[in-house]
Amino acid sequence: MKKHYRKKSFHVLLMLLLAFSTVLSACSGAGGTGGKAGQDGKVEIQLWSSATAENAKPIEDAVAKFNESQDDIVVKTLSNQDHQKQLTAISGGSAPDLIVTQWNNIGPWSAAGAVQSLEEFIKRDGFDTSQIIPAALDRMKVNNDIFGFPISMSMANKLFYNKKAFEEAGLTAPPETLEDLFEYSKKLTKKDDKGNITQMGFIPDYPWIDNVFWPIIFNGSWDDGNGKLTANQEANVKAIDYQVNYYKEFGQESIDKFKSGMGGLETPQDPILTGKLAMIIGWENWYVKHRGEGKEVGVAPFPYPAANPDLKGSGMVSPIAMFIPSKAKHQEEAWKVMQYLLGEDVQIEYSIQSGSIPVLMKALDNPKLTENQEVKELWDYYESAKNPNLKGFPNSIYINEYLQTLNEETEKALKGQISAQEAMDNVVSKMQPIADKK
Repeated sequence: MKKHYRKKSFHVLLMLLLAFSTVLSACSGAGGTGGKAGQDGKVEIQLWSSATAENAKPIEDAVAKFNESQDDIVVKTLSNQDHQKQLTAISGGSAPDLIVTQWNNIGPWSAAGAVQSLEEFIKRDGFDTSQIIPAALDRMKVNNDIFGFPISMSMANKLFYNKKAFEEAGLTAPPETLEDLFEYSKKLTKKDDKGNITQMGFIPDYPWIDNVFWPIIFNGSWDDGNGKLTANQEANVKAIDYQVNYYKEFGQESIDKFKSGMGGLETPQDPILTGKLAMIIGWENWYVKHRGEGKEVGVAPFPYPAANPDLKGSGMVSPIAMFIPSKAKHQEEAWKVMQYLLGEDVQIEYSIQSGSIPVLMKALDNPKLTENQEVKELWDYYESAKNPNLKGFPNSIYINEYLQTLNEETEKALKGQISAQEAMDNVVSKMQPIADKK
């Protein structure tokens, strides 16, 4: 899972929010309080986003076009409003009308009464949610109710590789299966005369331990949909065991020593660009200027378990969410803005500007994207975003505690301190009582 989801401070913020839940529980239902027209006849509403600088431009431009498109509502945007500012405003009774934020805030905040369920809006207006990529929409659900919509999504379902390293190793095509990936890694790993690793084929937990991506690749899950946690099921355990094999093959100390000196992502010493690391899990917005024909980074579907060809195309989605705070004054107007932002042309323009994946299924086939040379490096991602094997972590009030516990126990297993099965049993043992209380 992308590292910005690991927010150790979130638990504290959530507790603060919960302290205000009594006040928030007085929120209105669908339709909200409605809006009062200003002197020019337009209702002014506020949209807050955590995006900063150039990253805020796609939403600001989309809102500007909305304002020009009609005469009833004017949306004022405020960027650089991080999660703490958003929580402070919500709990203080001065919530904006619409918030754009990370998807994993939806679970804890909705459970605290801070997020308006969209179910009544959707049912009343017959809004077609089937047009949204299922894996992205699922991240907006808590206990099967929809509390927000994705406005865009990121996706990890590719393998990036250094073409020169492949050529030097005599490899003429990317690996097809996970077993191939392991064998490729052995061929691509080099050592000096003292036994120190000087080039590594693949490091499964680089740049971070990913306790969502790997179980998805093995068709794992984290709950059964009825409250029972399933992190210790066979597929999840296999996902960790697969990663442990790399440490058994190349040595924990040797890999750690190599990692400490190989350079960081997106730095002048980036390991993929220098060739020190030959392969890495590929997100759509990584190495954009270095991918494609005639460039140094190759792109391929991420390998699947040889025994499960039905899992081809598996990958993880991570959407950006938009939601209406329960205490928002202008919920009807905010609902209209949300629907506008999910329009096909708006989604396409937003995707082009942000370099992300649109969340509308029909936009994935629109020539404005699929024939647009400006976003050529994303064409493969548009096509693979239709794959039914895409998944994500389930949203819940305890999502961040769950992810943190998975991270801690997975790290122990990768270091060989406990087995993968013990690690995942520990996770379920710690988290099931918490899940049962929610």
